[in-house]
Amino acid sequence: MEVNPNDEIDFIELLKKIYNSKRLVFYFTFCFMTLGIITSLILPERYTSSTIFIPQNNDSNSSSLSGVASLVGISLPASNYGGEIPSSMYPQIAESPKFKRLILKEIIDKEKNLSLMDFILKRKENDIDTKNDSKIYVSKDEEYCFNIVSKILKININPNDGFISLSTTTSNPKYSAIITNKAKEILQKIIIENKIESARQSLNFSQNQLSEKKMIFDEIQSKLAYFTDSNLNSVNSFVINEKNKLEAEFEIINAVVTELSKQVEQAKLQVKKDTPVFSTIKEATIPNLRSSPKRKQTVIIFSLIGLIFSLSYVLVKETIIEIWGKIIN
Repeated sequence: MEVNPNDEIDFIELLKKIYNSKRLVFYFTFCFMTLGIITSLILPERYTSSTIFIPQNNDSNSSSLSGVASLVGISLPASNYGGEIPSSMYPQIAESPKFKRLILKEIIDKEKNLSLMDFILKRKENDIDTKNDSKIYVSKDEEYCFNIVSKILKININPNDGFISLSTTTSNPKYSAIITNKAKEILQKIIIENKIESARQSLNFSQNQLSEKKMIFDEIQSKLAYFTDSNLNSVNSFVINEKNKLEAEFEIINAVVTELSKQVEQAKLQVKKDTPVFSTIKEATIPNLRSSPKRKQTVIIFSLIGLIFSLSYVLVKETIIEIWGKIIN
């Protein structure tokens, strides 16, 4: 295979151009490196604190609850009232206004009574419009805070192992750890509330029904006792019939109260059965080292940009001058 000598000559010429302009290349690279050093020193320091948790499968807990329920004559259904919330939905929950409003109200510095909202707004004069209770209304300051929360708070999902990683990056390492823990608690609370909502509604309904029937039960029981005491010496047919009616009503309402009591206990067990359990794999701690800026990496990147820019300029300078000369002539 023959080698074109022109290619070799061109390559040597390129090296000569670079060598002859070595001072220019050095100055360009040095200037960009200096710019990188200044940039790395100007950029504000950021600290990241993270936590890792995993939703636990509550099948074993459910089977034990079902066993206890069967001992007292209660049968728990095999399926849960609430649907499972996939971990892939956790980032969407963290982006919801409900989650962000709750996390913004959290106190991150008890000594200063500083909430996350105050920390973001830097206690500026125009406070967030907290007087408006509408869930669909978002003020400008709220929207600003929502955007900041989305930037500093991140959730990553491991689809293979099911791990959920939650991290916060701020200029204060202590605040980063506190916000991370608060965010984890709020996220888990919202998930639990959504998961057991159906079971809780069923429990509230059964408890209300039981309270109403207990009032009727007490009323009929009192009537039966009063009627019996008032007619101890009476044995006529009217007294016997009335007593039988009251006793029949008492037996019916007693059976209803007994059944409703079972339903209430069943609903309580169902709430416990449907309540998700979370295991924390890694607790959020106060970081000792900053996560950004990465000063060495910044200086290296700027230096490489300066080197590439200077080399490109040296190699194409003559071609550009030649083309420009043809254009103006």
